[in-house]
Amino acid sequence: MSKFKINYFFEKDFEVSRPIEVENISEAIQDAKDQEGLIEFTGEDDVFYKFDTKDIKLVTITKA
Repeated sequence: MSKFKINYFFEKDFEVSRPIEVENISEAIQDAKDQEGLIEFTGEDDVFYKFDTKDIKLVTITKA
C-alpha cells in the first residue's frame, strides 16, 4: 500500500488534505472521483472535517 493525500482547495486560499492508503495513483484518483456530496474524515491533525463537494474549486493528489 502507498500513502497519498487528496488535497481539496476552496476559496480564499483555504485547503484541506485527506490522507488515504491505496495500491497506486490510479486508485487514489478513483477515490477522489467517487467522492460526491458530503465528505467527512478526520485529518492527520486529528481535526474532523465535513464539507460539500460543490464547494471545492480544485482537487490535487500527492504522494505522502
